[in-house]
Amino acid sequence: MSSSKVYYAVNAGIHGLKYVGQIRYTIGASLDKFIKTLFDGPRPEGFMVDLREVETIDSTNLGLLARISNLMKQCGAPRVTLVSTNEDINSLLISIGFDEVFDIVDEMGHVMTDSQELGLQEDTGPEMAQTILDAHRTLMSISEDNKARFQDVVELVEQQLESPRRSLG
Repeated sequence: MSSSKVYYAVNAGIHGLKYVGQIRYTIGASLDKFIKTLFDGPRPEGFMVDLREVETIDSTNLGLLARISNLMKQCGAPRVTLVSTNEDINSLLISIGFDEVFDIVDEMGHVMTDSQELGLQEDTGPEMAQTILDAHRTLMSISEDNKARFQDVVELVEQQLESPRRSLG
């Protein structure tokens, strides 16, 4: 059973996600589908992500957050707000350049009311590998440091995705 939970709410045009527990790559494909569906409809006027109850968060899910930031930027919307009070999480966010693309604060301006748990499914198949690859490419686009930091992961996942294709050909 996963210790990852993600909640979603909309309040006055502001969309919010609340992450709780250990946020791991196994929920990445399911969360990625939700994000794509969310941005297929009317664009959010604002976006906030509450990380105050996160114990750990991996690079795949950080890449998905970066994707939300990119999608909001493409809409011409304000920067996404990340709410975090955990010093370790804040250090991680800053180390990968999130302070350049997000507003990182320690308290919420909007209250998430009527939130619903997304009920994300864990995945281990090809969709998960593609999500990992796309998320890490997004992280690499933030800074030169991230390009060096995540290049090995991207190359490894690309090789894994190509392997089944080679054996079929």
